[in-house]
Amino acid sequence: MLIAILKRIRILTLVAAIAVCVYFIARVVIFSYSDYTGLERVFGLFLLAGETYMLVHAFGFMMNAFALAGARRKPPFRELKPGAEPAVAIVVAARHEPREVLEETIITFRNVDYPNKTIYFLDDSTDQRYKDEADALAAEHGIKVFRREARHGAKAGIVNDFLKTMPEKYLAIFDADQNPMPDFLKDIIPLLEGDPKLAFVQTPQFYTNIGESPVAKGAAMQQAIFYETICEGKNASGSMFCCGTNVVFRREALLDVGGFEEEFITEDFATSVNLHLKGWRSWYHNHVVAFGMGPETLPAYFKQQARWAGGTISVFRKLLFTLLRRPFGLSPLQWWEYFLAGTYYFVGWAFFLLMICPIAFLLFNIPSFFLDPAIYLTTYIPYFCLTMIIFFAAMKERHYNFVQVYYGLILGSLCFPLLMKAAVLGLAGKRMTFVVTSKGKAETLPLAALWPYGVMMGLNVAAIAVGLARFPSAPYAIGVNVFWACYHMFILWNILRFNQLPVLGREEKANWRV
Repeated sequence: MLIAILKRIRILTLVAAIAVCVYFIARVVIFSYSDYTGLERVFGLFLLAGETYMLVHAFGFMMNAFALAGARRKPPFRELKPGAEPAVAIVVAARHEPREVLEETIITFRNVDYPNKTIYFLDDSTDQRYKDEADALAAEHGIKVFRREARHGAKAGIVNDFLKTMPEKYLAIFDADQNPMPDFLKDIIPLLEGDPKLAFVQTPQFYTNIGESPVAKGAAMQQAIFYETICEGKNASGSMFCCGTNVVFRREALLDVGGFEEEFITEDFATSVNLHLKGWRSWYHNHVVAFGMGPETLPAYFKQQARWAGGTISVFRKLLFTLLRRPFGLSPLQWWEYFLAGTYYFVGWAFFLLMICPIAFLLFNIPSFFLDPAIYLTTYIPYFCLTMIIFFAAMKERHYNFVQVYYGLILGSLCFPLLMKAAVLGLAGKRMTFVVTSKGKAETLPLAALWPYGVMMGLNVAAIAVGLARFPSAPYAIGVNVFWACYHMFILWNILRFNQLPVLGREEKANWRV
């Protein structure tokens, strides 16, 4: 039964991929033969650029879904002989992290059921109070504290300094709020032992605080979409990259590429490129073996997304130059997957362009030319419906419902202002300031910071009003654009739902009110 279902999904993904290509060809041909002039051509190009981005990434998702529905290659595996388990360093690198967060993580490290492990706290704090807390934790829990003389490269820098001195064969890296399950290493080390060219094994991130706020729920859903679908597809093509935490590295592989990249904030992504370029392999172990906390408020979530976006796009710049210098350094599928990952955070610009075009048409009739109804219905509708069916079917197969997916998609769309800024800075080669994602902190965005949403909501309301007044003159063209303006208005309105305080305990609520 399951095999039959998977075969039907594979067929459907192929049809959807064809539908994506057909609509793209139709849009390019129509744009090429249109009689746009001046400003009309500019807005026509904006619309085409936004749609092209969405189509390319939809096609990429179809490829991942196709790979998911196919035969799964089995990972290499070598049973560990009792008493001969390779040494593993379990590390958490942190700077000015609250003691209660660190202590919970260290306790889970101690509970990891693996005989040949050593726990290290890479303390990069400069405040003596945090240093004293780290030393107290080390004495209480019997772990080792590592510090360095000179700070460089943030987290990547201190891990690299530790890497030069560690005697262990493998390095398990966790963020300060990630808690591994007791069998974490027993699941991962046999995979690394089974393949000497396997550089690292990445496992998913799973947030446990999804009930704290709409933001926490949306952020957790985005993680689920990425880790439970996209990562599996990347793994099938040997393109899985490190995500910074819940990962085990082979020390030899990291030393072979000079350690973690210190030039980029997303050192995990950049280092993965280096490893794959040198012929090392990676593996995605799609089993939840660690739990953590996600951002609970919009400020915390936006800081996280800005950091990831700026770093990823900076690495994308490097990828473009690497492609020119070493076009055969990676396989075509690996280049494709890295292209998709590197361009993902341009989604802010794509969303903005798709949002501004209906407004320009309804308010100023720009561009005046519109896609023929017959062509639109026969090319766009199949593409849109098929991709949505496959996307939601893939998530339902993993037991997520529509409402849960909705939270993730809406929250991602609301990032467009900061993703636009991050994209510009990333392309310009400017490094964004590293900011630790705050968790559990009661904070909201002030109304003044919501001005981009207010402006776009005002423009959409005006466009809808004018469109309804002009509706009899061109029902089809105006009707389609009014629909999209209403759709964008609905997304923007959700900023008020997400910009609220997380659920707090009784004592915390009392303190917050004071």
